[in-house]
Formats: sequence, structure tokens, C-alpha cells
Amino acid sequence: MIDTAHVIKVGVEMKVITCASYYGTGSSAITDYVSEFDGVYSMTTEEFRFLQDPDGIDDLEFHLVENHNRHNAGHAIKRYKRLVDFYNGNVLGRKYAPFFHGRWKEISYRYIQDLTDFTFKGWWMYDLYDRGKIYYFRKKILNKLLHMTVWRNNPERTLNTMKRELTYCAAPTLDRFTSLTKNYIEELLLEASSGAETVLVDQIVPPTNISRYTRYFDDIKVVVVDRDPRDLYLLEKLVWKDGVIPHEDVETFVKWFKYTREHRKTEVFDPETTLFVRFEDLIYDYENETARLKNFLGLSEENHVRPQQGFNPAKSRANTRKWLECPELSKDIDYIERRLPEYIYR
Repeated sequence: MIDTAHVIKVGVEMKVITCASYYGTGSSAITDYVSEFDGVYSMTTEEFRFLQDPDGIDDLEFHLVENHNRHNAGHAIKRYKRLVDFYNGNVLGRKYAPFFHGRWKEISYRYIQDLTDFTFKGWWMYDLYDRGKIYYFRKKILNKLLHMTVWRNNPERTLNTMKRELTYCAAPTLDRFTSLTKNYIEELLLEASSGAETVLVDQIVPPTNISRYTRYFDDIKVVVVDRDPRDLYLLEKLVWKDGVIPHEDVETFVKWFKYTREHRKTEVFDPETTLFVRFEDLIYDYENETARLKNFLGLSEENHVRPQQGFNPAKSRANTRKWLECPELSKDIDYIERRLPEYIYR
């Protein structure tokens, strides 16, 4: 039986709105725009990536359900627990804890407990690996010294330096994993929003393989945002310079851009849950594009009480068509236009 005693129930079905992007593509325009509506609880000053990140929920499902292994399953739970601790934040960095009224770890640890069938005191090689090379090789050296001396007549014995280590054992069915995960996410968002009917949360699903993640929600709307690669290249090269996007040579940038969008040639998007938006359309075709957005998200015009106070297309226009300001990089722009014609905004 799934324990739902701790799940907050408010008698309404929650709608989740989220955006997904490829880094720097302007998804904040969506969150800014939706935040202009009454009745929407916004959690958009932080990216909530715990479903999609390495060691996150997606990895848990793979190791606990799809490819169960007695060692890997337990280790995946430990890795998620470590990710939970990281995302909780500390005095040096504000992360998730304030959004969930200090209950992020409590709710997440209960989810881990619900997934776990039983535990025992034990370890395996990756528990040593996670402690680092020094810890691992110290154990190996001590083990060899003991076999050369007091254990020389007992070659099978192994030094146990992790007597307090806990091993998790979990093998839920897909239905159980999905139900527990849905309840977990629901409790988190209800806690954060104090029971709001519509919650706006940033980047809770990625722009790729979206249907894998929407299974964890009863009602979710995903807006995928992309922008002209010419602007993306120039903004990274001249303004952001943070190294997330390759920008030192235009050839590598083009390879990266194709690499990150290749999935769109084969992935089928569910029109009920996913909408694709061009950042430039939000600016240059504001009325039509926002009407399309409102219809998809089910937002009421009468609740649009702060128009253009979050997203102002006139201000955002300054971040478009940057190549007109950079004639010295015309060769790079020509290269992008030739190699990425299907992504150019005209």
C-alpha cells in the first residue's frame, strides 16, 4: 500500500506550469509573463531540476525499476539522498529549503523511505569510491598489511572499515514508483504554494524526452522555448562569457546547437501537454503569441492583472538581432545562417 497520509490534500486538482529551454533561449519570458496573472503561485527564482538531473528521479527510476540490480538500486538511492542534501542548500547558498518552508529534506527523505523495502548495515565497492581515492587506497593498503601479518592464514577475510554504512534495498514496480513520485512532487508543490490551484515552477522537466517526465503529474503544461542561434552565439561570445555554450569558434557552436536540438527531428510532442514557442515571436508577434500561450495554459484574460509588468516585449527587443550591431563578426553569422537555416528566425 502507498502511504499517502502525509500528502496535503486541499480538494482541488493542481495545475503545474513549467518552461524548458536549451540554456539562454529566453524561457524566463514565459515565467515572467505567466507571473502577471492572478491565481498563479510563482516559484521561478530557482530552477527545480531534481527530476532530470544526474542522480535525480529519472536515474532512480532507471536503477530501481528499469534495470534493477542489487547494488546499483541501493546506490542510486544514496546518490539521490546526496542530491537532496545538496539542493537543500546551507548558510553559504540559498537553494530549495526556503521554497518549501524548510521541509524539502523532510519530505524528500520520507519519499526515499517509502521507496525502500528494507535496509541493513553493509557496503560495497562504490561506497568506498564515493569516499574518495585516499579512503579507498588506505583500506586496500591496510587490507594487504593484515594479510601479510595477522591474517596470513585467512586470505578470504576483508577489512571492514564501514561498519556503520547503510545499504538500501528497493525494487518497486513501475506503478508503485510512479504513484509514490507523483505524491512526492504533489506534496512538495502544495507545501511550497500553500495549496494553490496553479503553480509555476521553473525547469522541472527538460526540453528532451518530455513524455518521460510528464507521467509524474496529473495536470502539467510545458512550454519549450528556443531562439535564433545567431543571437545565442553573440550573447554568449560578447556578453555572458560563462562557458556553458561553446563560443570560441563558430564551427563548434554550430555542432553544439545541432547536437542539443537533434531530438526534435524524431521526438513526438503531445499537444495537450507541450507547446513550442520562439522567443522572437513573443516580442515581434506579442498579441498573437500570448493569445496562443493563454489558450494553451488555460489562463483567463480577466486574471491578467499586471500586463507587461513581468515580460515587456519592448525591453526584450534589445536582446534580439544582435548581429546588426556586430559587423566585425559577419563571417561567423554567415556561417551560422548557412549551417542552421531551419533555426533562423526570419
